[in-house]
Amino acid sequence: METHGFAAYRRVLSTPGVAAIAASSVVARIPAGMGAVGLVLYVHGATGSFAAAGIAAGAFTVGLGITGPLLARLIDRYGSAPIILPGALVSSAALVGVVALGHSDAGPVPLSLAAALAGAALPPLGSVARLQLAQRVSANDLTTTYAIDSILVEVIFISGPLLAGVLAATVGAGDGLIVGAVLGVAGALWFVSVASVGPSERAPEHRHWAGALLSPGVRLLVLTSAPMGVTFGALDVALPAFGTLHGSSALGGPFAATLAVGSAIGGLAFGLRPRSLGSPRRAFLWLSALQAATCLPVLIVATIPQMFVAAAVAGLAVAPLGTVRNQLTQVNAVPGTLTEAYTWMGLAVTVGASAGAAFAGPLVEAAGWRAGAIIAVAVPALGAVVVIARRRVLAEG
Repeated sequence: METHGFAAYRRVLSTPGVAAIAASSVVARIPAGMGAVGLVLYVHGATGSFAAAGIAAGAFTVGLGITGPLLARLIDRYGSAPIILPGALVSSAALVGVVALGHSDAGPVPLSLAAALAGAALPPLGSVARLQLAQRVSANDLTTTYAIDSILVEVIFISGPLLAGVLAATVGAGDGLIVGAVLGVAGALWFVSVASVGPSERAPEHRHWAGALLSPGVRLLVLTSAPMGVTFGALDVALPAFGTLHGSSALGGPFAATLAVGSAIGGLAFGLRPRSLGSPRRAFLWLSALQAATCLPVLIVATIPQMFVAAAVAGLAVAPLGTVRNQLTQVNAVPGTLTEAYTWMGLAVTVGASAGAAFAGPLVEAAGWRAGAIIAVAVPALGAVVVIARRRVLAEG
């Protein structure tokens, strides 16, 4: 019998293997959580330019975009063992390389190339963890499981930026990137010891070159996931710039962590009442519109306490939106492409983040931090219009 509320959370987390997969995936994905903010803080400190910092952060997520679906497709075909640990080692080495280049007074181009390699080598751990979690629970608990996964993402984006900000303010932004690199390798080792994905048994006999994107529903979900990333990328630049006006750019880390706290609160609340906004497709429409609306308070803040409150509000719709997007992805994915489909969703967010950071960097440099906040509101509003217009291509199962 299907139950909701805290009892459902307890039941899912007590399922054998779920807690270990969840915890190890959080540690292994810390570099993704620290990456953008850590690069902004470090590259800004090394070059004195928010424009260069935004481009480096964008390069990191562009790197993810170039290889993420390919790595996920390889996992669908051959399993996760040959991909996860080698990728984590290369990515962590590249983050250390960013710090080495910065200490050698390298210019923005070498720093951005190293950041791009760090992103390109990151394995799609989130997709593998999501698939593993969903396979270990009953069908009645899938919504709660996806809510837990969305909360885990926010834990990563709470601890990552917060750790980056604290380390930048205490021992140095470069140390933050190195700590992220070490945690990435340690987490990958832990993750592969408790979870692995074999080749998909549901793969079609003749694979289409488009893979997961053969599904029109998946294509819409990918396209409309990018605005969420734009919000993150623009705020990754705007929040440290706001902090600079109020004492230190390192405040950008706690601000970004607060945004993730708001998202985790929203995800927890949505998981308690997963049908409160109707069916997954209907909830997707509502939450797409709410994402833009919840970012509006960021535009009018004037003090540090106000920014903490506004950042938390800006995050409230993010994890619930991720939960329903995962539900719809599972239903709309072509058989044998689910890891790849999940990765395309995450990739759309990260590519959106790269575009948001890259556009916001020069605008913030020229017009101030509110220019970045405007991007964080306007692009999700446009995305909500696309969701509403194309909603009928989404199957609900």
